[in-house]
Amino acid sequence: MLKLLLNRKVWALPWKFKLFILRYFLSIRNPDNVQKINGGRVLSIYLPPFPSQAFDTFLDAQVRASRGTAVPEIVNISLTSECHNGCWHCLTSEEENELDGDVLLETIGSLKQMGTFQFLFTGGNPLLRDDLETLVSAASGSSVALVSTPGPLDRERAVSLKKAGCQGVLIALEHHEREINDELMGSSGAFERSLDSIENAREAGLLTGTWIVATSETINDMDAYLRFVKEKGVTDVAVFEPMLVDEGYLLDDEDRKYLRELQKASKKVKGYPRIISGPFMDSEEFMGCTAGYNRLHISASGDVYPCDMLRDSWGNINDEDITSIWKRMHDRYSQPICGCIALEKVDEELPEYYNCLIRKGVRRG
Repeated sequence: MLKLLLNRKVWALPWKFKLFILRYFLSIRNPDNVQKINGGRVLSIYLPPFPSQAFDTFLDAQVRASRGTAVPEIVNISLTSECHNGCWHCLTSEEENELDGDVLLETIGSLKQMGTFQFLFTGGNPLLRDDLETLVSAASGSSVALVSTPGPLDRERAVSLKKAGCQGVLIALEHHEREINDELMGSSGAFERSLDSIENAREAGLLTGTWIVATSETINDMDAYLRFVKEKGVTDVAVFEPMLVDEGYLLDDEDRKYLRELQKASKKVKGYPRIISGPFMDSEEFMGCTAGYNRLHISASGDVYPCDMLRDSWGNINDEDITSIWKRMHDRYSQPICGCIALEKVDEELPEYYNCLIRKGVRRG
């Protein structure tokens, strides 16, 4: 902790943000929340290890944001729409496309120059791409490269991704009971494929997470789910809420409150993995919705969106450089806001994280 606070880039941040970082690190009471990887320590599969070149990129991005020049810190790229599953909430199957490798390499290079510290390769199923390791290698180093997949991830591929520079793999697992999981993922055998993928990722030395889209029904099973994946060696769980689906699947305010409290509890409860929940991250307590402000999504057709749930394209990487597209989109989404834009539940005030980060007097949009 002392080494972190003595970092010169930390001291370039506003004093309120330095206090925020101190409070955040000291709030990690569960020792399982801190792991060692590649000679550094990580607090989340999504964050770079400290110390590392990628962590310096992360700090650079925070310094620039504090001075009013936010960069695309986090980029999700859907490499292909192909997948053998039929998850109930998936929108990717509507695209029926696959991004060109050379265009992707050029785009990744431009984004790294702009200051991106995290790339998440998703789909469909990115494991179906033969050039996945090439893309991971291009994204790693000064950034963190992650892969999100429904599997199957065999041992050879897991080792290959690790050698290419992948930090972690997020594996789809919708429920801790086989029959319910396979129904939600729309594929017989999905449960076993996910569990095998978790084991192979762990053995390869990758940080290993799962992700789940919670419904008003499955949210009641969340405690059992978290303890189940923890026993399987999962380090991180991303909990999303359904959007752009029938209203019967949507969460209510009490459900969102529960997920916010669940993320807080994950720092203290030894039986839980680390948790990132959409309702907490979008709330006034933390980052708020940063779609288009410091993150973007690239679809399998090359369209650039603020996030994968906001289907207003600001350009296509097959036709235009990502730098120009980003500037145009960021001019529109010039600050984070409390709440989820996709759900149209927003408050124009800045969330706590950015109230600490942005320097007094900086234009907020």
